Amino acid sequence: MKHLLLLPIVLLLLGCELVYQHPEPGTFTQVAIGLNYRGTNASALSGTINDAREQEAAFASLFSERGPSSYLMLQEGGSDGSYDDVSLPLLPTKERVRNVISSLVSAQQAQDLLLITYSGHGMEDGSWVLAPDDAAGTVFLDATTVNPSLLLSAGELFALLAPSKGTTLLIIDSCYAGNFVEESGSSVSLIDPRPILSDAYEAYFSKGSYVKKVFVMAATTADNTSKEPIGGSHIHGYFTEALLGGLGWNEETQSLLPARSSLSMDCLYRYIMENQRIKLTGTYQAFYQHPTIAGGPLDLVLRQEVN
Repeated sequence: MKHLLLLPIVLLLLGCELVYQHPEPGTFTQVAIGLNYRGTNASALSGTINDAREQEAAFASLFSERGPSSYLMLQEGGSDGSYDDVSLPLLPTKERVRNVISSLVSAQQAQDLLLITYSGHGMEDGSWVLAPDDAAGTVFLDATTVNPSLLLSAGELFALLAPSKGTTLLIIDSCYAGNFVEESGSSVSLIDPRPILSDAYEAYFSKGSYVKKVFVMAATTADNTSKEPIGGSHIHGYFTEALLGGLGWNEETQSLLPARSSLSMDCLYRYIMENQRIKLTGTYQAFYQHPTIAGGPLDLVLRQEVN
């Protein structure tokens, strides 16, 4: 009966736009992680380096008035197929990624925004497959076993973010990335065209819904892979390609188009759902992927409308 009595309230809330606007001024810092696995014994990816580089540039431009700072952590190998120099300070090994994130979280204030993007392989539990720290670039210990010391799980990442005083945004383009949406808490988007009322109820009224200011957008669900085009001269993952389009990124000029309208995470998610160049649903998982989003009942504003 309580659920029935609260149903009109839930419907009312679903029709409202609740936005989280972080106070001004505040810093904007991003960690852009991209691995193509060239030089390792894992299968190479074609679009991940483009994904990381261009997201870093696009978000730096979007938040240019906030004096942005960035950590571009790439594993891209050599043109001859060799592995990266393991002494590079921003090679995204698990230790270096953890250290960078921990350092930024400890320095974060309530008004600050930290963005972490990841483009690379993902395990079935969503864990990121980070760069090997050995010169041979060993990802697989044998034909089927990934070196567990390379894996950063959803639980580990959220534990790193737990002490944060500010807001964190995670954008993840990897297989099974939806595991991070589930780990973060509410997985109900206000703009889901077919919201499940029981899930919506939990999103609004369960304990902890408002506690953590962590927003997550993932390329796919927890049980499906993320895809990229098989061929092409300038490849992105399908999800990241649509995301960059929603930000107003111009591929030809490698710059962000000027815009005056406001932009929020739910608006960006809606754009991706409408413009992603691969089906959102289907019979065979190899031919579709459905982005997911989380953040509870709040929507994170990325850009205010300019009058």
